[in-house]
Amino acid sequence: MTDPLVLRTDTDGVAVVELNRPHRKNAMTGPLMAALADTMEAVARDESVEAVVFCGAGGAFCSGLDLDEYNADPPPDWLADAPTVMRRAHVSLAACPVPIVVALERYAINGGAALALAGDLIVVGEESWLQVGEVKLGMAAPNNLAWLAPRYPLSTIMQIVVPGERLPGPRLRELGVAYDVVPDPEVRSRAEALGAQLAGYPRGAGRMMKQGVLRVTDHTEHAAWFEDVGRLAARADGRQVRPGRM
Repeated sequence: MTDPLVLRTDTDGVAVVELNRPHRKNAMTGPLMAALADTMEAVARDESVEAVVFCGAGGAFCSGLDLDEYNADPPPDWLADAPTVMRRAHVSLAACPVPIVVALERYAINGGAALALAGDLIVVGEESWLQVGEVKLGMAAPNNLAWLAPRYPLSTIMQIVVPGERLPGPRLRELGVAYDVVPDPEVRSRAEALGAQLAGYPRGAGRMMKQGVLRVTDHTEHAAWFEDVGRLAARADGRQVRPGRM
């Protein structure tokens, strides 16, 4: 029997949601994203959950798309639906009603960076890094932009996406992206401790505060950020960008 692609472990109101393809550094495939969407949709329905810790198995967060799988010959059965499934996964993260704490271990690259940016609070290692590097490939980064645009100033977004460079933990904190920077071996434990802290507040407090912030900042429809992501992906030198390259 194959291992689940996404693991969920609940403890005292904290749902730890873990990408589980460690042999591929948790690189994304259609089935992985479908499993993530299923898991996050279930979390959203579970009123016992007060906080989510989002992480990757094997000591890395996510290395981006699994291009070996996307470019396999013959193409995998799931490839045609991959853009829709990817969008569903991001919508499920955007619609999560409780705070999401991301444990950014080792790296979050391109499409994997978009998943990390779904975090309301991001804990990153001192030498771990995030990279939105699609510009170096001449491609759009629609999912990254959909997370960045409502949350950060224009100057911050430009510094993240235009150079396309690796941004280590201390730099992410300077940009206001990282909540905390800790020694790399402590990332997971710090994120889990933060999740436990949030879940330890009066019942429903984190849910109430997150929804209040979204209301007062006019982001209550934030899940809709991803509805036009395909249209955005087409805006790269006037050409259609292959979904498999996002």
